Amino acid sequence: MTAPAIERVEPTAPDAALDHPRLRHCTFKWTSEDSPMLMIIGKEYFEITEEFGTRDQFLTIKRYLDGRHTIAQIAERARVDEESVRAIVETFREMGLLHDPRPIDSVPGDVYAAQIAASCDMWGRQIGYHNLFSGLDDGTLRGEVFLGMILETYHYVKSASKHIATAIAHCDDERLVPLLSKYFTEEYNHATMLVHALKKMGLPKEQIVNAHPVIGTWSLINNLCEIARQDTLSYIACTTLFEARADDFEAGAESLRRAARLAGYPEECAEPLIAHMRIDVEAGHVGLLEEALEIIGSVPAEKAHKAVNNLHDLKHSYDQFHDQIIQYYSDIANYIPRLKVDYFSL
Repeated sequence: MTAPAIERVEPTAPDAALDHPRLRHCTFKWTSEDSPMLMIIGKEYFEITEEFGTRDQFLTIKRYLDGRHTIAQIAERARVDEESVRAIVETFREMGLLHDPRPIDSVPGDVYAAQIAASCDMWGRQIGYHNLFSGLDDGTLRGEVFLGMILETYHYVKSASKHIATAIAHCDDERLVPLLSKYFTEEYNHATMLVHALKKMGLPKEQIVNAHPVIGTWSLINNLCEIARQDTLSYIACTTLFEARADDFEAGAESLRRAARLAGYPEECAEPLIAHMRIDVEAGHVGLLEEALEIIGSVPAEKAHKAVNNLHDLKHSYDQFHDQIIQYYSDIANYIPRLKVDYFSL
């Protein structure tokens, strides 16, 4: 096996230690087994083509590029020759794709905001690759799954007042309280828009407001509340991931309308959710971190790292949220909306 052919958009070449190589955080995407792999790191895209070896061998090597294994150990565990691993690592080093830790006390606010925005762009697109959306887009999932997505999104949107209020109550920098308070007033009670959508889909209001979220939804909400409780900067950074982006609005709106049609619901049932997205875009909520950093300036290194890790965990909470929607609403035996279980149910 030899190093893959990698075509890069904007090359950089920072120094990196090769004793225990670690790849920068990335995601992979491909459309078929014989099409090139796309490796995405922030807003950079790299096309990887297979010249020798297999895709599985390459991905196995990638698994061990975690900073905890030597090149010899990676080769042994991936069952490829050591020179192939060394060539791949050297290619990544030349492209600036290896993890490059440096001693820093703080990160300038504008630099940090730009890096978080780039990473959230990557993670946001990775969330969008979930088979929930592809299955709704091509009509291969049951119509009830679309209903479930709107219903669980209702629970999630309704939780905004809870996690924003938690962030305000536990704010660790008083200068950020006005920013969070303004955010709270602008997000308060948006869930009513989703109630209108669900009513158009045939659910009575009483069933909507008394519905019980699936566990993936609870987990997502609780993670947001926990991040808001433990670290204010982390919470504000997370808004960069979950708030609507202007660049994605039109495509997202059309996808929702198409998914509604394919699921057998009137197209207008998607409009309240689209209106919610439009309000968020117009309010500029995706730029909250930039506003916060204009207030606080540079970010201490420890807080910078903590916020990134919390963001990454939140990204996986969204994956679990979408997994659970498919799992629960694809089962024809499950109650929709989900019922609470009381003592008499035993």
